Amino acid sequence: MNEEFSNLFGPEAPNHTAVSIGAFDGLHLGHRHILENTKARAKNSGLMSAAVLFDPLPSQFFGRLGANERILLRNEQEEKLREIGIDRIIFLPFSEKLANLTPSEFLSAMQSRLHCEWLTMGDDFSIGKDRAGTAKVLAELGPAFGYHAEIVRKDVMDGDVISSTRIRALLHSGSLPEANRLLGYSFFFSGNIIHGDARGRKLGFPTLNVKIPEGKLTLPNGVYATWNIIDGQKYAAVTNIGVRPTFGLDAMGIFVESYLLNASGNFYGDNSRLEFIEMLREEKRFSSAEELKDQISKDIQHAQEILHD
Repeated sequence: MNEEFSNLFGPEAPNHTAVSIGAFDGLHLGHRHILENTKARAKNSGLMSAAVLFDPLPSQFFGRLGANERILLRNEQEEKLREIGIDRIIFLPFSEKLANLTPSEFLSAMQSRLHCEWLTMGDDFSIGKDRAGTAKVLAELGPAFGYHAEIVRKDVMDGDVISSTRIRALLHSGSLPEANRLLGYSFFFSGNIIHGDARGRKLGFPTLNVKIPEGKLTLPNGVYATWNIIDGQKYAAVTNIGVRPTFGLDAMGIFVESYLLNASGNFYGDNSRLEFIEMLREEKRFSSAEELKDQISKDIQHAQEILHD
């Protein structure tokens, strides 16, 4: 095995492993099923659990998915995997060379570092040139490479399979409760609180401003009920994603502004994690600042009803 490919998997594992492999964008309930199986296999067999992912996502590398479409960024995937309790997290740098490996070359590289005894994957997984390394093929190659294989069928919820594609479509339509049910957590992103132009303060609703991280899926322009987690504290908020058309600021790009419902203070420079619970309405242009203020008051009441806990 070419040393270049062996090094893809990093240092040699100190123990034999149970491995989950996949793109795992979103780490939704279906992905969690695969990973929990691996974690259980590892525990029952005295193995180290490991997750093998790809960066960039293969779908982005091949242009099937846009640059700013990730449900979870790489650091967010790591956070979720550690929450699940996976011992070792490996991101393979996806490239033309990796895409053109034969299934046997890929498995040789993996086994030289991970000594996998259990390999778990979804039934739609594939790797290698012309996607020849399907889940079925990798399972058939298991005995030759010293591992048992487990293929997990897609989970179904509400009459359809749970998939990242389905979740993206829901997020793009603003259907947050449905998307969050499939994810098993609330869609979120994080960013440092930055100075805005104090326009919200002038309206009587001072806001905290963050930027959408590069690469992250962007929700439709609109107003949302959110939880904002700042320095470990959880605050109910109304969050606007949009271009602020009432003030003719469309050309300045998208802003994310949160009005905390029951708190105030100087949070500049702090990190804010925004968890999106429900879309209240689409962004619209109002005829005056007073009309906008009246609508914001209604938005606050609506958000309070949703976030009443």
